[in-house]
Amino acid sequence: MSGGKGYGGKRGPGKRGGGDRRPRRQQSYSGPAVVDLKQTLGSPHPWVWRSRLADRPHLEPGSVVEVRGPGGEALGRALYHPHVTIGLRFLTRDPDEQIDVDFFRRRFQHARALRTELLGLEEVTDAYRLVHAEGDELSGLVVDVLGEVVRVDAFCRGMALLEEPIRTALGELYPDKPVVFRGDKRTGDIEGFSVPARAEDPDQTEVSEHGVRFKVDLREGHKTGFFCDQRENRALLASLCAGKRVMDVCTYTGGFALSAAVRGKPVEGTGVDLDEKAIEVAKRNAKLNQARVRFVHSDAFPYLRQIAGKPLEQRPEVLVLDPPKLARDKKEKEQGLRKYVDLNKVGLEAMPDEGVLCTCSCSGVVSEEDLLDALRTAAARAGSLLQVFHISGAAADHPVALHTPESRYLKAIFARVRRA
Repeated sequence: MSGGKGYGGKRGPGKRGGGDRRPRRQQSYSGPAVVDLKQTLGSPHPWVWRSRLADRPHLEPGSVVEVRGPGGEALGRALYHPHVTIGLRFLTRDPDEQIDVDFFRRRFQHARALRTELLGLEEVTDAYRLVHAEGDELSGLVVDVLGEVVRVDAFCRGMALLEEPIRTALGELYPDKPVVFRGDKRTGDIEGFSVPARAEDPDQTEVSEHGVRFKVDLREGHKTGFFCDQRENRALLASLCAGKRVMDVCTYTGGFALSAAVRGKPVEGTGVDLDEKAIEVAKRNAKLNQARVRFVHSDAFPYLRQIAGKPLEQRPEVLVLDPPKLARDKKEKEQGLRKYVDLNKVGLEAMPDEGVLCTCSCSGVVSEEDLLDALRTAAARAGSLLQVFHISGAAADHPVALHTPESRYLKAIFARVRRA
């Protein structure tokens, strides 16, 4: 999921309402308003499309509502967003369950047990995802534990409205860690909300992953500031790098490059990104780990084309392509797939025979099959044969809810390259 902001454009704002965009906080959750559905739900998927609402009462967007089926049966409680595609986000199927501090405390404790008791993540890292939205039955909410800080991102207006009970519950679970709460900018532009930073919010934190240390920018970093989802893929890549030349394209703050340099012992390491601020953080991270990695500020395409013109002994034997999201929704999917083909083509052209490629996609609308098809096309155009030896996704602290396939967004393909 890494990569600089310069790869691909940003969607323009779609603000609603104007004025003070800070959502009004809900103080009481008893006796919520009722929203009726046109038809019975056929799946436990937490999303209900706006088109399936029988009526749209005049309530503040993001309000907690009771949901009822066409026969008047109570179906649970949800966040109500009548002006966007996802009209309801279910929080509970128990119509009597209050959405308050106790509710979030229970959900957070359950989520933490998976990460710490079952997975034992705190033995190898102090950076992990505590709440993975739908994967942890909290649609629209992401929480990362990042060293001495808990970072929260609200991906819908309703979760922004619930900031205070969320803060309180997290404060009880992690009493020694400040909670930094943000609203996702793109969603905020669409739904008309923002969560301003607080004066006491820390600007940065430091995390450790398998002994590799990273500085995390909490104010201007992408998403939550550090991509915990690639932890297991970084570990695998590091095991493949001994004595090899390694290049990490769209390195962001140096995740793959530094993991390879510290744990994999390559003969040469390079990180490339178009985001100047990310490159500066990556350089600081290299000093922090006393790692010899050269970081280059450049767009991926011209840099890889330049590398393709160099002698074979100067080309990367291990190449990581980990661009930011190239397709944010179905309308962008076709164009995004063309970008994946083009990026992998120039990457393969820059590699020698017997090289190892790790190529990734964090676009939820791009399936594993889609990415494999794009890679197959790229390999044919580059005159390469690929032996795929490992396919993975996000780390285990990013669980996938079985009935919510959208929560499986990250794909990582590891392959050995043969020149045709």
